[in-house]
Amino acid sequence: MKTSHTAKRLIARIYSAAADTLYEPVVINGSFRLFGGRLNDLILGQGQNAVVVAGAMPLLDVPVGTAHFTVATARRHRGIVVGADLARGMTLAASRSARSAGLGNLVVVQADLHDLPFPDGSFGAVMCSNGLQVIPDHRRAARELARVLAPGRTLFVSVVTLPLGGLLPPLASIHLPALFSAAGGFIDAFTDAGLSVTSVRRERLALLLEAVKPA
Repeated sequence: MKTSHTAKRLIARIYSAAADTLYEPVVINGSFRLFGGRLNDLILGQGQNAVVVAGAMPLLDVPVGTAHFTVATARRHRGIVVGADLARGMTLAASRSARSAGLGNLVVVQADLHDLPFPDGSFGAVMCSNGLQVIPDHRRAARELARVLAPGRTLFVSVVTLPLGGLLPPLASIHLPALFSAAGGFIDAFTDAGLSVTSVRRERLALLLEAVKPA
């Protein structure tokens, strides 16, 4: 547990430092396109679908990052969109993006994906775009995402992976960081969390999936 906490603090510091300068040009417009092809467009498409699924209920986007994708989602949603991120630098950048876009319905909070500060079933749709591959214990995060999702609603996930785990024996691969997990590891994480995975798509090294919580 202590190791996980230390790793999360380090990751948060790195992302906070990158929020204002490196994140969008290097990560979103660089590595996402290099490793994920049309990933950015597909994430925007997931956002459109999430708005439809959420209806009038609040929608959660975690980790929100700089709100690069979240702004488009909030413009379409008639309800509240909550953007959460562990990195304070990211929440500050996301808040500025919301203000610049004039979006009063986009609320940004600092929160840990392993311990989200929301009641069970709070959200009509949940988006988790390119976050699970960099945090420790993605299975715990999957359980938390499932917890805050309302019954009968959909979780939209995207991750970029270098699936070295698929080349190793199962007992060895489980110790790899999530970044190196095979697609099956992420799918299993959500099915183990009680969700039904209804859609899986590969785009280069990116994995996009949808999972529904039983009604």
